[in-house]
Amino acid sequence: MEIGKMKSSLKMNDLFFSKCVVERSSELEKGEYHADLQKSIEKVKDHEFNVELKLTVKKGDFSLLVITKAHFLYEDEDYSKEEKIINTNTVAIMFPFIRSQVTLLTSQPGMAPIVLPPINTTKFS
Repeated sequence: MEIGKMKSSLKMNDLFFSKCVVERSSELEKGEYHADLQKSIEKVKDHEFNVELKLTVKKGDFSLLVITKAHFLYEDEDYSKEEKIINTNTVAIMFPFIRSQVTLLTSQPGMAPIVLPPINTTKFS
C-alpha cells in the first residue's frame, strides 16, 4: 500500500528528555531490576496534548530515572477514537526512545546494559 494512504492522524512534536538520572554505588548488586512506567496526559487545547512518561528502574543500590515529554496533535475527520488513540499510541510512539535512552545510560564501564522489553501499550491504562 502507498505510504501516503497510511498517514497517521496522530503527530508527535518536540520529544525530549527532561530528566535522566543514574545513581549507583561502586559495587552493583546482582539480580533483577524493577521497572515502573507512569503516564501523564495534559490536554493543551482541542486535539493537542502534552504527554509525559516517567520511568524508574531500581535494583538494590542502583536507581535510574528518565522523564520524557512530547507534544501531540490529533487531526482526523472522525474524533470518536481520539481518547483511545491518545492513551495508547502516544506511549507506543515514545517508549522506543525511552528504551534506547536507558540502554545508552547503562552501557557504561562496570555496568551490564539494561535493555527494557517492548511493551503492550493496550495494557497500559
